[in-house]
Amino acid sequence: MEHVQHRFHAGCTSSTQLYREVLALGYAGGYHVVHRHAVTIRKGVAVPARSATPRPRDITSWIMRSQESLSASDVAQLDAARSACPEIAQACDLAREFTDMLRQRRGHLLRDWIQKAELGGPDAIGIFADSVRQDLHAVTAGLTLPYSSGIVEGHVNRIKTIKRQMYDRASFPLLRARILLQS
Repeated sequence: MEHVQHRFHAGCTSSTQLYREVLALGYAGGYHVVHRHAVTIRKGVAVPARSATPRPRDITSWIMRSQESLSASDVAQLDAARSACPEIAQACDLAREFTDMLRQRRGHLLRDWIQKAELGGPDAIGIFADSVRQDLHAVTAGLTLPYSSGIVEGHVNRIKTIKRQMYDRASFPLLRARILLQS
């Protein structure tokens, strides 16, 4: 019905003509539906046609990916979302700045980012910034130092998997033996 509204406002007010046009576009409904919609437009009570709103997951994906990896249509849709909602624009800027700190190991910029996020960012990012502030030294070290706890986390995950496999079937000594045998 978006096409009908667009054409009606462009000057085509004939329900028959509008029906022929939407049929050519693949519309499978009846004439009376188009006619009733044209009458509501004429009376000024028609609900405006919705524009295609991107899913939050898509917007998040566009924000978190590097700008070089976005297609031209993704950039256009993200720009449209940013201009439609200032909160999305703020969230986009803050998220990209934080991602850049993470990728480039610029932990020394964290305090400034937290201040920006708490003062001018959306509520959710402000809450995240507050939680980062509570453990500032550890997060700064994580964003600055080249060390990683990935290996340890992998071992912990492996142990938890073995433990789940044995749940309620064996004692601690057997769990210990299985872990030590796999090492």
